[in-house]
Order: sequence, then C-alpha cells, then structure tokens
Amino acid sequence: MTLEEKFKQDLHGGKEINGLQRYNRHYIGQENDGFSTVKFDNGNFYVFKDDKIIKHIDGQDEYFINDHITQAIYHFIDTNPLMSQNHLYSDHNSEEVVEFYFINKTEDHNSRGTLVKLIIDRQSKNIEISNIFIEHSLKHNGFGKQIIKEIFHIAVKHGYRLFLVQMVESFYNRMLKRGATVIEFEDVVEITEKTNL
Repeated sequence: MTLEEKFKQDLHGGKEINGLQRYNRHYIGQENDGFSTVKFDNGNFYVFKDDKIIKHIDGQDEYFINDHITQAIYHFIDTNPLMSQNHLYSDHNSEEVVEFYFINKTEDHNSRGTLVKLIIDRQSKNIEISNIFIEHSLKHNGFGKQIIKEIFHIAVKHGYRLFLVQMVESFYNRMLKRGATVIEFEDVVEITEKTNL
C-alpha cells in the first residue's frame, strides 16, 4: 500500500451510516517552511511537503508512547465510573511529560491536584512516575496501582523500564512488599513483571 493509499484509508475509514461516509477526525498543522502535518485520532501521522506525503509514522509506533499512555489513563478513568463520579480530569501531554489533573466537581472550592505525573526519557528508554495521588474519597480502591499497571504494560510493549521516584516512605514500603525492585534506597524502585499490582 502506498502512503497516499494509506492516507486515504485513514481519512475515509470512518463508519458508513445511512449511506453517508464519516471522515475520521484529524488535526492539521502548518509550518512556515512549507511543511504540513496531519494526525488522525487513530494516531497515524503524516508529513506533507508541497501537497505530497513525505513521511508516515504509524499510530502504534513507539514515537507516540506519550499518546498511548494518555489514552490508556483516559480509558481507565472512563471504565471506572467511581473515578469520574465526582471528578473531572484533564491532561498535559508532550513528548517528555504526561501529567493528569483532577478537579473535584462536588466541592464549592473545587479542590484540584495532580493525579499522576511521569517523565519519559526516550534516550535511556525509562519512564519515571514522580507523582501519583489518589484523592481521599477514591482511596482504597486500588486505582493508583491500576494506573501504574496500565503505564507498565505500555512501557514493556515499547521496551521501556518503569520507575517510581520521589515516593513518600509509606508508599515506598508498600511497593517493596509488592515486589518492586530497589534501585535507590528509600527513593527509587523499578516496576517489573514480578511486581504485584
């Protein structure tokens, strides 16, 4: 399949409803140097120069690991109604940082905070979770461990290692009891296949 055929498939690959073809959603970027980019909701990414496709990156490529993590966390939130019953979520997603924020929609003062923050080091192929915070009303449901597990699956898929860093002592000790590997005493542990999440 040529790049042009792949692009047309991505563009026109939406559902047909009542004889009408749905176009897939996409984002278009324009650069000053004559380049333009198109990214589809399925993650497929194209670079154009003078209306000709010069590059394609498949949506499942390691290049989009930050998007895969973001999608997995939103999917986790969406499939756990308790998570969104009283909270709204937003994210900051870049090549090196993924951060999810929450806001409590039931309180007058709208308490807010960071649900999870992680740093992606593409050169060393390491992901560090430096912050994971489950709001008090959601504690004791295993949500934090499940989010770590979702991130771990994506890390492994792309050959990355996952570390928890800058933990409070109680969380550090709980992770050790669950089989995380000590990297730096009382500061850094690695999540592995042996870790019971």
